[in-house]
Amino acid sequence: MAEEVIARYLARRDRLGSADRIVLMGSAVLESVETAADLYHRQLAPQLLISGGIGHSTHYLEEAVRRRGLDVAATDRPESHVFRDLLVTRYGVPSDAIAVEDESTNCGENARLTRQLVDRPETLLLIQDPTMQRRTHACFERSFSDLPGTTLISHAPLIPWIEPAHVSAGPNLPEIWSRRRFTELVLGEIRRLRDDADGYGPRGRNFVDHVDIPPEVIAAYNDLVAEHPDLIRR
Repeated sequence: MAEEVIARYLARRDRLGSADRIVLMGSAVLESVETAADLYHRQLAPQLLISGGIGHSTHYLEEAVRRRGLDVAATDRPESHVFRDLLVTRYGVPSDAIAVEDESTNCGENARLTRQLVDRPETLLLIQDPTMQRRTHACFERSFSDLPGTTLISHAPLIPWIEPAHVSAGPNLPEIWSRRRFTELVLGEIRRLRDDADGYGPRGRNFVDHVDIPPEVIAAYNDLVAEHPDLIRR
């Protein structure tokens, strides 16, 4: 299935190792919070930095919190504040181990504003919505290119499990995206990562450095475009 090929590529997972801090990006994927808490409690990093303000997709986080019946205020709040509350109240992460950046509204700003809070080379363990993990890593590479010695480790919180009507973290687990929404997201990500006039690479908008996309992922993308021409035009 074309979506599975693309989803596994986008959900970048590097070899885990010790880090100076976990950088958790705000999103509508609540599994990211659980993953960050698990890595913290496993002592992979002593500190967390949550990056995320109020953006065009924040309402999806509000819907996810409401759909799962979580006891945390989410309406009209920065995504980083919602995630911080969940880490403290639901997952037992001490509040003094958490820093917050609450102005960013996209991957590029996550990276740029995080860079402003890091003043020496560190190992950063990045956790993002799995559909955006690879692009986020590329944004951090660009933003931290002026700080030699920085090491970036990506760890997508899940590999998307694709069902006919929805996408989740696994069989019989709560819905994260509708199937249509997920297809639209992965198409958009490959379009951004491509280094051409319409992409974010040096030959396009120059937000990130060149990313080598494997031929099988490009083939899957082209198949999905042919199957969903209405989504690629959006």
